[in-house]
Amino acid sequence: MPRRDRGQLVAGVDVGASTTKGVILEKMKIKQKCFIETSSGKSSAKQVMKTLLDRNDDGSVVQRVAVSGCYSHLIGNELLGMPVQKVDEIAATGIGGLFQSCRRQALIVSVGTGTAVISASDCGRDIRHVGGTGVGGGTVMGLAKRMLGVNGFQALESLASKGDANKVDLTVGDIAGRPVGIVPADATASNLARLSLKTPPEDVAAGIFNLVSQVVGVVSVFAAKSCGLGDEIFFVGRLVQSPSVSKMISQTTKMFGFKASVPKDGEYCTAWGAALSILGKKQ
Repeated sequence: MPRRDRGQLVAGVDVGASTTKGVILEKMKIKQKCFIETSSGKSSAKQVMKTLLDRNDDGSVVQRVAVSGCYSHLIGNELLGMPVQKVDEIAATGIGGLFQSCRRQALIVSVGTGTAVISASDCGRDIRHVGGTGVGGGTVMGLAKRMLGVNGFQALESLASKGDANKVDLTVGDIAGRPVGIVPADATASNLARLSLKTPPEDVAAGIFNLVSQVVGVVSVFAAKSCGLGDEIFFVGRLVQSPSVSKMISQTTKMFGFKASVPKDGEYCTAWGAALSILGKKQ
């Protein structure tokens, strides 16, 4: 099939600690996308890029590749024969988050293996790493493996859906018998405080999800208050694609007067932002 000029096509690859995500953009929108579990930085990037190119079989050409993520430093100056540009992970996530949120400024929280909080304003010209926490998807899976012997995320989520976090957590009401300050009585006072050797696995799984979701939610609220970027927080990354996680984060942020939003294709935020950042730039 002859190659057709359909405008500038660029690819973005986010080589993360747990998963490697990739996109091909056409006119700033995703044309192709895929992700795999990260095995090694370079081989995973190659595998994702090959999959993207195989799916992009209409003859259109990808001119350049932008790579980002924690293992992007392992990628050389070319990937499958295409020139590579390295993009800072925080910058890529901020740019991608603003585009996905359709905002000129926003607080972007990337929930992957760990959690990064990013302030993005001035249409992406001012992007700052506010901070974050080591609690994230890696925490969920690490605790699940050690405490329950469960390796797969879907199996853990299914198990948690049958459990009750209230059976492993202590609420403010359990301790104080009433609300305390701005915290309602049914809010968690101590995660996993009721955990015992006899606790059913499904309740343990529910407690693990609750712990991680609430930590991410509270850290995000504190960051939002300090940055003054409005009362809506945008959550991206693989973990928040879980309906149960996004629901728990939303409940946590709502308690403090903030709205949690999860943009479509948010797991590709960093890859998307990396590709967007090189559009129109000279090689």
